[in-house]
Amino acid sequence: MKKTYGLYSFITLLVILCWAVPLQAQSTESLMNQGNMLLSNGAFDQAVSVFRKVIARDPSNFEAQFNLGYAYLNRGRYSNAVTEFKRALQINPASAECWSNIAMAYESLGQSQNAINALYRAVQQNPRNITARINLATMYGQKKMLGKAIAQYKQILQIDGTNLDATVNLAKCLISQGKYKEAKHYLKSAMAINPNDAEAYWEYGNILWNKDKNAEGAITNYRKAIALKPNSQVYYENLGLLLEELWKKNKDESKRQEAIDVWKKSLIYLDDALKKERIQDRLDMIERGEAPSGKATPEELFGNTKLKKEEAVAREESEGSGETKTIQVEAYDVGSDLSGLDEEEENDAFDFDMKKAVREKKKEKEDE
Repeated sequence: MKKTYGLYSFITLLVILCWAVPLQAQSTESLMNQGNMLLSNGAFDQAVSVFRKVIARDPSNFEAQFNLGYAYLNRGRYSNAVTEFKRALQINPASAECWSNIAMAYESLGQSQNAINALYRAVQQNPRNITARINLATMYGQKKMLGKAIAQYKQILQIDGTNLDATVNLAKCLISQGKYKEAKHYLKSAMAINPNDAEAYWEYGNILWNKDKNAEGAITNYRKAIALKPNSQVYYENLGLLLEELWKKNKDESKRQEAIDVWKKSLIYLDDALKKERIQDRLDMIERGEAPSGKATPEELFGNTKLKKEEAVAREESEGSGETKTIQVEAYDVGSDLSGLDEEEENDAFDFDMKKAVREKKKEKEDE
Protein backbone atom coordinates (compact mmCIF):
# COMPACT_ATOMS: atom_id res chain seq x y z
CA MET A 1 0.00 0.00 0.00
CA LYS A 2 2.79 2.37 0.87
CA LYS A 3 4.47 1.68 -2.42
CA THR A 4 1.26 2.43 -4.33
CA TYR A 5 0.77 5.66 -2.35
CA GLY A 6 4.29 6.77 -3.16
CA LEU A 7 3.81 6.12 -6.87
CA TYR A 8 0.53 8.10 -6.82
CA SER A 9 2.22 11.04 -5.09
CA PHE A 10 5.02 11.05 -7.67
CA ILE A 11 2.53 11.05 -10.57
CA THR A 12 0.53 13.88 -8.95
CA LEU A 13 3.68 15.95 -8.48
CA LEU A 14 4.68 15.34 -12.09
CA VAL A 15 1.28 16.56 -13.35
CA ILE A 16 1.55 19.72 -11.23
CA LEU A 17 5.03 20.43 -12.60
CA CYS A 18 3.84 19.91 -16.17
CA TRP A 19 1.16 22.56 -15.64
CA ALA A 20 3.50 24.93 -13.83
CA VAL A 21 6.30 24.95 -16.42
CA PRO A 22 4.25 26.59 -19.25
CA LEU A 23 3.11 29.31 -16.86
CA GLN A 24 6.66 30.15 -15.88
CA ALA A 25 8.00 29.83 -19.41
CA GLN A 26 5.54 32.21 -21.11
CA SER A 27 7.36 33.43 -24.20
CA THR A 28 8.51 37.01 -24.68
CA GLU A 29 6.39 37.15 -27.81
CA SER A 30 3.33 36.12 -25.84
CA LEU A 31 4.01 38.74 -23.18
CA MET A 32 4.49 41.43 -25.84
CA ASN A 33 1.20 40.49 -27.48
CA GLN A 34 -0.49 40.64 -24.09
CA GLY A 35 1.04 44.03 -23.30
CA ASN A 36 0.11 45.49 -26.68
CA MET A 37 -3.45 44.27 -26.26
CA LEU A 38 -3.64 45.94 -22.86
CA LEU A 39 -2.26 49.16 -24.38
CA SER A 40 -4.83 49.16 -27.17
CA ASN A 41 -7.62 48.63 -24.61
CA GLY A 42 -6.42 51.49 -22.40
CA ALA A 43 -5.36 49.21 -19.53
CA PHE A 44 -2.13 51.15 -19.02
CA ASP A 45 -1.30 50.06 -15.46
CA GLN A 46 -1.59 46.38 -16.39
CA ALA A 47 0.47 47.03 -19.53
CA VAL A 48 3.23 48.55 -17.38
CA SER A 49 3.46 45.33 -15.35
CA VAL A 50 3.67 43.17 -18.46
CA PHE A 51 6.33 45.25 -20.21
CA ARG A 52 8.40 45.37 -17.02
CA LYS A 53 8.42 41.56 -17.04
CA VAL A 54 9.73 41.58 -20.61
CA ILE A 55 12.44 44.14 -19.75
CA ALA A 56 13.51 42.16 -16.67
CA ARG A 57 14.04 39.19 -18.99
CA ASP A 58 15.54 41.21 -21.88
CA PRO A 59 16.83 44.70 -20.89
CA SER A 60 17.73 45.48 -24.52
CA ASN A 61 14.19 44.97 -25.83
CA PHE A 62 13.57 48.37 -27.37
CA GLU A 63 9.90 47.78 -28.20
CA ALA A 64 9.06 46.78 -24.64
CA GLN A 65 10.97 49.75 -23.22
CA PHE A 66 9.28 52.17 -25.60
CA ASN A 67 5.85 50.71 -24.86
CA LEU A 68 6.53 51.06 -21.15
CA GLY A 69 7.18 54.78 -21.60
CA TYR A 70 4.14 55.06 -23.85
CA ALA A 71 1.93 53.40 -21.20
CA TYR A 72 3.16 55.88 -18.58
CA LEU A 73 2.61 58.77 -20.99
CA ASN A 74 -1.01 57.76 -21.60
CA ARG A 75 -1.50 57.18 -17.88
CA GLY A 76 -0.46 60.79 -17.23
CA ARG A 77 2.65 59.79 -15.28
CA TYR A 78 4.94 62.07 -17.22
CA SER A 79 8.08 61.86 -15.07
CA ASN A 80 8.00 58.07 -15.35
CA ALA A 81 7.43 58.40 -19.09
CA VAL A 82 10.52 60.61 -19.47
CA THR A 83 12.63 58.11 -17.51
CA GLU A 84 11.52 55.16 -19.62
CA PHE A 85 11.80 57.00 -22.94
CA LYS A 86 15.35 58.03 -22.02
CA ARG A 87 16.18 54.36 -21.51
CA ALA A 88 14.56 53.56 -24.83
CA LEU A 89 16.66 56.21 -26.55
CA GLN A 90 19.79 54.68 -25.07
CA ILE A 91 18.88 51.50 -26.94
CA ASN A 92 17.87 53.28 -30.15
CA PRO A 93 18.74 56.99 -30.29
CA ALA A 94 17.65 57.09 -33.94
CA SER A 95 13.97 56.54 -33.13
CA ALA A 96 12.01 59.59 -34.27
CA GLU A 97 8.88 58.20 -32.59
CA CYS A 98 10.62 58.02 -29.23
CA TRP A 99 11.92 61.58 -29.51
CA SER A 100 8.39 62.75 -30.38
CA ASN A 101 6.90 60.97 -27.38
CA ILE A 102 9.45 62.21 -24.89
CA ALA A 103 8.74 65.70 -26.22
CA MET A 104 5.08 65.26 -25.28
CA ALA A 105 6.07 64.15 -21.79
CA TYR A 106 8.43 67.12 -21.37
CA GLU A 107 5.77 69.56 -22.55
CA SER A 108 3.25 68.07 -20.11
CA LEU A 109 5.80 68.67 -17.33
CA GLY A 110 6.15 72.30 -18.41
CA GLN A 111 9.68 71.75 -19.76
CA SER A 112 9.12 73.49 -23.08
CA GLN A 113 12.76 73.86 -24.06
CA ASN A 114 13.42 70.15 -23.56
CA ALA A 115 10.30 69.44 -25.60
CA ILE A 116 11.53 71.66 -28.43
CA ASN A 117 14.95 70.00 -28.37
CA ALA A 118 13.38 66.54 -28.48
CA LEU A 119 11.13 67.46 -31.41
CA TYR A 120 14.14 68.87 -33.21
CA ARG A 121 15.87 65.50 -32.77
CA ALA A 122 12.74 63.73 -34.04
CA VAL A 123 12.86 65.85 -37.19
CA GLN A 124 16.58 65.19 -37.58
CA GLN A 125 16.01 61.45 -37.43
CA ASN A 126 13.06 61.56 -39.82
CA PRO A 127 13.01 64.77 -41.89
CA ARG A 128 9.72 63.75 -43.53
CA ASN A 129 7.90 63.41 -40.21
CA ILE A 130 5.28 66.09 -40.80
CA THR A 131 3.58 65.65 -37.42
CA ALA A 132 6.85 66.26 -35.57
CA ARG A 133 7.61 69.28 -37.76
CA ILE A 134 4.17 70.79 -37.14
CA ASN A 135 4.56 70.28 -33.39
CA LEU A 136 8.05 71.78 -33.50
CA ALA A 137 6.84 74.77 -35.53
CA THR A 138 3.90 75.24 -33.16
CA MET A 139 6.20 75.31 -30.12
CA TYR A 140 8.56 77.74 -31.87
CA GLY A 141 5.54 79.96 -32.46
CA GLN A 142 4.46 79.75 -28.82
CA LYS A 143 7.99 80.76 -27.76
CA LYS A 144 7.84 83.72 -30.19
CA MET A 145 10.65 82.17 -32.26
CA LEU A 146 8.78 83.10 -35.41
CA GLY A 147 11.69 82.80 -37.83
CA LYS A 148 12.23 79.16 -36.86
CA ALA A 149 8.50 78.46 -36.93
CA ILE A 150 8.25 79.90 -40.43
CA ALA A 151 11.25 77.85 -41.59
CA GLN A 152 9.64 74.64 -40.32
CA TYR A 153 6.27 75.37 -41.93
CA LYS A 154 7.96 76.10 -45.25
CA GLN A 155 9.89 72.84 -45.05
CA ILE A 156 6.61 71.01 -44.42
CA LEU A 157 5.19 72.58 -47.57
CA GLN A 158 8.24 71.42 -49.50
CA ILE A 159 7.29 67.88 -48.46
CA ASP A 160 3.53 68.33 -48.87
CA GLY A 161 2.51 71.51 -50.67
CA THR A 162 -1.16 70.93 -49.82
CA ASN A 163 -0.82 70.65 -46.03
CA LEU A 164 -3.58 72.99 -44.85
CA ASP A 165 -2.48 73.37 -41.22
CA ALA A 166 1.05 74.32 -42.21
CA THR A 167 -0.21 76.78 -44.82
CA VAL A 168 -2.60 78.61 -42.47
CA ASN A 169 -0.18 78.61 -39.53
CA LEU A 170 2.61 79.88 -41.76
CA ALA A 171 0.38 82.77 -42.82
CA LYS A 172 -0.39 83.58 -39.18
CA CYS A 173 3.31 83.68 -38.32
CA LEU A 174 3.96 85.98 -41.27
CA ILE A 175 1.14 88.26 -40.09
CA SER A 176 2.83 88.46 -36.69
CA GLN A 177 6.01 89.55 -38.44
CA GLY A 178 4.13 92.17 -40.46
CA LYS A 179 4.76 90.35 -43.74
CA TYR A 180 1.21 90.84 -44.98
CA LYS A 181 1.81 90.39 -48.70
CA GLU A 182 3.42 86.99 -48.21
CA ALA A 183 0.77 86.05 -45.64
CA LYS A 184 -1.98 86.84 -48.16
CA HIS A 185 -0.25 84.57 -50.68
CA TYR A 186 -0.39 81.62 -48.28
CA LEU A 187 -3.95 82.36 -47.18
CA LYS A 188 -5.02 82.29 -50.83
CA SER A 189 -3.15 79.01 -51.14
CA ALA A 190 -5.07 77.66 -48.13
CA MET A 191 -8.35 78.64 -49.81
CA ALA A 192 -7.24 76.78 -52.95
CA ILE A 193 -6.36 73.69 -50.91
CA ASN A 194 -9.67 73.75 -49.04
CA PRO A 195 -12.27 76.32 -50.09
CA ASN A 196 -14.26 75.42 -46.96
CA ASP A 197 -11.61 76.41 -44.43
CA ALA A 198 -13.20 79.24 -42.45
CA GLU A 199 -10.04 80.36 -40.66
CA ALA A 200 -8.24 81.28 -43.87
CA TYR A 201 -11.06 83.65 -44.86
CA TRP A 202 -11.17 85.16 -41.37
CA GLU A 203 -7.42 85.82 -41.29
CA TYR A 204 -7.56 87.24 -44.81
CA GLY A 205 -10.38 89.55 -43.73
CA ASN A 206 -8.27 90.78 -40.82
CA ILE A 207 -5.48 91.81 -43.20
CA LEU A 208 -7.90 93.54 -45.55
CA TRP A 209 -9.40 95.52 -42.67
CA ASN A 210 -6.39 96.32 -40.50
CA LYS A 211 -3.67 96.66 -43.14
CA ASP A 212 -5.26 97.33 -46.51
CA LYS A 213 -8.19 99.42 -45.17
CA ASN A 214 -10.42 97.46 -47.54
CA ALA A 215 -13.59 97.31 -45.46
CA GLU A 216 -15.86 95.76 -48.08
CA GLY A 217 -13.32 93.06 -48.89
CA ALA A 218 -12.94 92.32 -45.18
CA ILE A 219 -16.72 92.06 -44.74
CA THR A 220 -16.94 89.62 -47.66
CA ASN A 221 -14.32 87.36 -46.10
CA TYR A 222 -15.80 87.60 -42.59
CA ARG A 223 -19.21 86.65 -43.98
CA LYS A 224 -17.64 83.70 -45.78
CA ALA A 225 -15.95 82.48 -42.60
CA ILE A 226 -19.24 82.70 -40.67
CA ALA A 227 -21.16 80.92 -43.42
CA LEU A 228 -18.65 78.08 -43.35
CA LYS A 229 -18.51 77.81 -39.56
CA PRO A 230 -21.58 79.52 -38.08
CA ASN A 231 -21.12 78.01 -34.62
CA SER A 232 -17.71 79.63 -34.09
CA GLN A 233 -18.43 82.74 -32.04
CA VAL A 234 -14.99 84.27 -32.61
CA TYR A 235 -15.72 84.89 -36.31
CA TYR A 236 -18.59 87.26 -35.49
CA GLU A 237 -16.51 89.66 -33.42
CA ASN A 238 -14.51 91.56 -36.01
CA LEU A 239 -17.43 91.64 -38.42
CA GLY A 240 -19.62 93.27 -35.78
CA LEU A 241 -16.95 95.85 -34.91
CA LEU A 242 -16.28 96.65 -38.57
CA LEU A 243 -19.98 97.13 -39.33
CA GLU A 244 -20.25 99.45 -36.32
CA GLU A 245 -17.31 101.47 -37.58
CA LEU A 246 -18.82 101.87 -41.05
CA TRP A 247 -22.18 102.86 -39.56
CA LYS A 248 -20.56 105.54 -37.40
CA LYS A 249 -18.33 106.77 -40.20
CA ASN A 250 -20.85 106.83 -43.04
CA LYS A 251 -24.17 107.08 -41.17
CA ASP A 252 -25.16 103.92 -43.04
CA GLU A 253 -28.29 102.48 -41.43
CA SER A 254 -27.95 99.21 -43.34
CA LYS A 255 -24.62 98.63 -41.59
CA ARG A 256 -26.23 99.38 -38.20
CA GLN A 257 -28.93 96.80 -38.83
CA GLU A 258 -26.44 94.23 -40.00
CA ALA A 259 -24.28 94.90 -36.92
CA ILE A 260 -27.34 94.26 -34.75
CA ASP A 261 -27.99 90.97 -36.54
CA VAL A 262 -24.35 89.91 -36.20
CA TRP A 263 -24.17 90.64 -32.46
CA LYS A 264 -27.45 88.83 -31.85
CA LYS A 265 -26.17 85.75 -33.64
CA SER A 266 -22.91 85.90 -31.73
CA LEU A 267 -24.81 85.70 -28.43
CA ILE A 268 -26.15 82.31 -29.44
CA TYR A 269 -22.65 80.84 -29.41
CA LEU A 270 -21.31 82.72 -26.37
CA ASP A 271 -21.23 80.84 -23.05
CA ASP A 272 -19.33 83.28 -20.86
CA ALA A 273 -21.93 85.22 -18.83
CA LEU A 274 -19.77 88.33 -18.36
CA LYS A 275 -18.90 88.57 -22.06
CA LYS A 276 -22.53 87.98 -22.91
CA GLU A 277 -23.52 90.90 -20.70
CA ARG A 278 -20.99 93.19 -22.40
CA ILE A 279 -22.27 92.27 -25.85
CA GLN A 280 -25.88 92.70 -24.77
CA ASP A 281 -25.13 96.20 -23.42
CA ARG A 282 -23.42 97.07 -26.68
CA LEU A 283 -26.32 95.66 -28.67
CA ASP A 284 -28.85 97.68 -26.65
CA MET A 285 -26.96 100.89 -27.42
CA ILE A 286 -26.83 100.18 -31.15
CA GLU A 287 -30.53 99.34 -31.23
CA ARG A 288 -31.24 102.71 -29.60
CA GLY A 289 -29.15 104.36 -32.30
CA GLU A 290 -26.32 105.18 -29.91
CA ALA A 291 -22.83 104.43 -31.13
CA PRO A 292 -20.77 102.64 -28.43
CA SER A 293 -18.15 105.07 -27.18
CA GLY A 294 -14.70 104.68 -28.64
CA LYS A 295 -13.43 101.87 -30.84
CA ALA A 296 -13.58 98.71 -28.78
CA THR A 297 -11.25 95.87 -29.63
CA PRO A 298 -12.15 92.18 -29.55
CA GLU A 299 -9.84 91.86 -26.54
CA GLU A 300 -11.83 94.50 -24.64
CA LEU A 301 -15.11 92.82 -25.47
CA PHE A 302 -14.15 89.18 -25.05
CA GLY A 303 -10.72 88.99 -23.51
CA ASN A 304 -7.87 87.88 -25.77
CA THR A 305 -10.03 85.42 -27.66
CA LYS A 306 -7.76 85.26 -30.69
CA LEU A 307 -4.81 84.28 -28.53
CA LYS A 308 -6.90 81.69 -26.69
CA LYS A 309 -8.08 80.31 -30.01
CA GLU A 310 -4.52 79.99 -31.32
CA GLU A 311 -3.39 78.32 -28.09
CA ALA A 312 -6.26 75.81 -28.37
CA VAL A 313 -5.27 75.00 -31.96
CA ALA A 314 -1.67 74.48 -30.92
CA ARG A 315 -2.71 72.09 -28.11
CA GLU A 316 -4.84 70.06 -30.52
CA GLU A 317 -1.95 69.72 -32.97
CA SER A 318 0.43 68.69 -30.21
CA GLU A 319 -2.06 66.21 -28.73
CA GLY A 320 -2.89 64.91 -32.13
CA SER A 321 0.74 63.94 -32.64
CA GLY A 322 0.71 61.36 -29.81
CA GLU A 323 0.39 58.25 -31.94
CA THR A 324 3.90 56.86 -31.63
CA LYS A 325 5.32 53.53 -30.66
CA THR A 326 7.24 52.09 -27.79
CA ILE A 327 11.04 51.85 -27.30
CA GLN A 328 13.97 51.27 -24.81
CA VAL A 329 17.15 53.02 -23.60
CA GLU A 330 19.80 52.92 -20.84
CA ALA A 331 20.39 55.48 -18.13
CA TYR A 332 22.18 58.43 -19.67
CA ASP A 333 21.11 62.04 -19.37
CA VAL A 334 19.06 62.70 -22.49
CA GLY A 335 18.25 66.16 -21.11
CA SER A 336 21.89 67.23 -21.28
CA ASP A 337 22.32 65.53 -24.64
CA LEU A 338 19.47 67.69 -25.96
CA SER A 339 20.98 71.00 -24.90
CA GLY A 340 21.64 73.41 -27.75
CA LEU A 341 19.76 71.38 -30.30
CA ASP A 342 17.34 74.20 -30.97
CA GLU A 343 20.07 76.08 -32.86
CA GLU A 344 18.54 75.03 -36.14
CA GLU A 345 19.48 76.45 -39.49
CA GLU A 346 16.73 78.69 -40.80
CA ASN A 347 15.97 78.58 -44.48
CA ASP A 348 13.45 81.16 -45.55
CA ALA A 349 14.28 80.91 -49.26
CA PHE A 350 11.27 78.90 -50.36
CA ASP A 351 8.42 79.14 -52.79
CA PHE A 352 6.24 76.62 -54.57
CA ASP A 353 3.57 76.46 -57.24
CA MET A 354 0.33 76.09 -55.27
CA LYS A 355 -1.88 75.54 -58.30
CA LYS A 356 0.42 72.77 -59.45
CA ALA A 357 0.41 71.21 -55.99
CA VAL A 358 -3.37 71.24 -55.88
CA ARG A 359 -3.58 69.69 -59.34
CA GLU A 360 -1.14 66.95 -58.34
CA LYS A 361 -3.11 66.26 -55.16
CA LYS A 362 -6.35 65.96 -57.14
CA LYS A 363 -4.64 63.68 -59.65
CA GLU A 364 -3.39 61.43 -56.82
CA LYS A 365 -6.96 61.11 -55.51
CA GLU A 366 -8.30 60.37 -59.00
CA ASP A 367 -5.62 57.71 -59.55
CA GLU A 368 -6.59 56.11 -56.25
